[in-house]
Amino acid sequence: MRAFTALTIAAACSTIMAAAQGKPPAAGAGSDAAVRGVADQYVKASLAGDAKAIVALYTDDAVEMPPNRAMVKGRAALQKYYEEQFAAAKVNKFSIQHLESHSSGDTGYDVGTYSQTLTPTKAAAVNDTGKYTVILKRVGSAWKVAYAIYNSDLPPPAAGR
Repeated sequence: MRAFTALTIAAACSTIMAAAQGKPPAAGAGSDAAVRGVADQYVKASLAGDAKAIVALYTDDAVEMPPNRAMVKGRAALQKYYEEQFAAAKVNKFSIQHLESHSSGDTGYDVGTYSQTLTPTKAAAVNDTGKYTVILKRVGSAWKVAYAIYNSDLPPPAAGR
């Protein structure tokens, strides 16, 4: 159950991340759209169960803050984390709703909600909703996730499960 909860939250992340490739957009609405685009890439990679594609959206020293566990720091730890999550459950449906996305200079953020359906390897499918906040940094010409925190609207798992 703990692995399932972690995947639920991880998949949600903040669901979210993103890295717009190509020429850096000008400040303003175009940059904000590029920040939101990272989240779209995160959703696509989550639905594909592609841990490598997700980790490519992060800075080298990124920090993910999933609920009910310690922070996950750096790309190597993130790769292991997502591989474990995808081994524990399949993301069948996943969507995000951006509440606010903005960039200024080389920093951006995306705040929103998510909805997903997960099927754990040894349990019935679960529908989940939650919220996230992601802070991004421009690295070269790409937006990368530097910090991500998220949590489910579902109650926490019972102790001992």
